[in-house]
Amino acid sequence: MTYRLVGASSGAHVMSKQHRDFHARLQRLEDKHSAMTSGYSAHVGADGLIVVEPRKPAKSRGWMTPRAVVYFLCFFFIFKGVVMAALGFASYEARVAELSKGILIERAGAIVMQPEPISVFIGYKLRPYLH
Repeated sequence: MTYRLVGASSGAHVMSKQHRDFHARLQRLEDKHSAMTSGYSAHVGADGLIVVEPRKPAKSRGWMTPRAVVYFLCFFFIFKGVVMAALGFASYEARVAELSKGILIERAGAIVMQPEPISVFIGYKLRPYLH
């Protein structure tokens, strides 16, 4: 005796909808998981459940941040002070003067490398340690 499946077509439709819903849920979980690789935060919701959410990505400000500019300037002044202390102030000024007689790029370098109070101060402080 064979049994006929009643409502088999409606069951297939329900099964395919459940299958689609399942795959949609899996996709949402995978998306949430990949978003959490850059960090997440957890907090307790109003209903008492712990809710874990991905952190919003920080805006990329590029490499030219105010902090990077300050670090560059500090490094540059220290570099000039070390060169002044190592060469001696008279020799340093003679080399800068020689640069100022050169081509355009050398004259630009001479302008940038002119002794200024910050580098001179650093040079005087480092001079005892370099000689």
